[in-house]
Amino acid sequence: MSFALDLARRVNRLAIGTMPEEAIHVAKFCIADTLGVSLAGQDEPVVQIATHTLEIERAPGPCFIFGSKVRGTALDAALINGAAAHALDYDDCSTIMGGHPSAPVVPALLALAEEMGASGKVVLEAFICGIEAEIRLARGLLPHHYEKGWHPTSTLGVFGAAAACARLLNLNDEQLARALAIAVSLSNGVKANFGTPTKPLHVGTAARGGLMAALLARDGLSANPNAFEQEQGFFDVFNGQGNFNINAMLADRDGALELLSPGVAIKQHPCCGSAHSAIDAAIKLRKTNGALKAADIESIETQTHARRLAHTNRPDPRTGLDAKFSVQYTTARALMEGTIRFDHFEGDAFMDPTIRGLLSRTVSRPHNETNEYLGRVMVTLRNGTTLRSEAVTPFGRGQDNPMSTDELKDKFMDCAIRTRPATVGGRAFDEVMMFDRLPDVRRLTAILAESAA
Repeated sequence: MSFALDLARRVNRLAIGTMPEEAIHVAKFCIADTLGVSLAGQDEPVVQIATHTLEIERAPGPCFIFGSKVRGTALDAALINGAAAHALDYDDCSTIMGGHPSAPVVPALLALAEEMGASGKVVLEAFICGIEAEIRLARGLLPHHYEKGWHPTSTLGVFGAAAACARLLNLNDEQLARALAIAVSLSNGVKANFGTPTKPLHVGTAARGGLMAALLARDGLSANPNAFEQEQGFFDVFNGQGNFNINAMLADRDGALELLSPGVAIKQHPCCGSAHSAIDAAIKLRKTNGALKAADIESIETQTHARRLAHTNRPDPRTGLDAKFSVQYTTARALMEGTIRFDHFEGDAFMDPTIRGLLSRTVSRPHNETNEYLGRVMVTLRNGTTLRSEAVTPFGRGQDNPMSTDELKDKFMDCAIRTRPATVGGRAFDEVMMFDRLPDVRRLTAILAESAA
């Protein structure tokens, strides 16, 4: 049996009727969070440029597009909305995947569901199937896949989107396997473009590619059934011989859902997740010792895992987007203000003279301890006192410390009010919390489209 068919059979065995209630709850949280950060990201350059380049006005369709008054085709909506979901780097995370599992899946799924008039219940089921597929792949590919330079949110997210859309289309095992094999040739995204608007474009192309793979498989396009494991296939090309573990991907057929164990974490800070442990250590240090004055600080040192520091070691950020990936900048902001906000990355905020002064006195060092989500911050004051703090932050609030519904709504509303009246955001959030009882997802997208830019 080919790998694609084996994975397809495992995914197609999942049924919402046999899933724990907790899975439905977490899925609704992930969808709400993705929609919220997409609303906040709709005015970002990558979204606006992609909308213009695709000439949506000349190719209308039935699907809602963030940041546009015009509706587009499902494929165009998946690409643009996928970019919006990741534009602010505020979307949910998976430590196993080393990336953002919902961002490539929700936009593809929602576009297809809107075109079909699907119910919220079947969308939830398809979403959970998509998350299962992409994180199972990650089990046997990371960390080498990430360290090699691939962006897993995109390279693996395309398979999550393909599996989710195939499930919504009610494809059989062989058709779903074909969708996954087609998606092998649509996987892309390298970390060299982190810190640029092309990074969220990766996610848009993954959402579009996954949806397209499912549609092509439905319509009869064939692909090599062994496209994953064959020589010069996905595993060989993307990871290399000896650097992947197929057994890890297919183990625990009847184990806990990937959505629940280790689960998906909701981000608390609107910046790169690899900086969150240092941010939280800085916030803890400030809470313990009180507010600090920049003039009293002699030096700042951060310690984060080498794998996390590799793409966040940006001591001199030159744009707001660059600052999102700077552990030095975000730590300094957290020390001075006790929080990280959207406006810290907007306009010329990254050039704030107080923060710039601290950056010149900040050193970031790697550690290689077992817990790669451990972050330390040490602040030496001019009077000779050294303040220390540490935090373990696996990218956000996960199953061991979940967000409450009220906390998630606060985040959703903070995102939504950037582009929508509060009443619209509140209604949209309430609809997602009742998603399993929603007869047609178009009721939700009609709310999201209200007061669109």
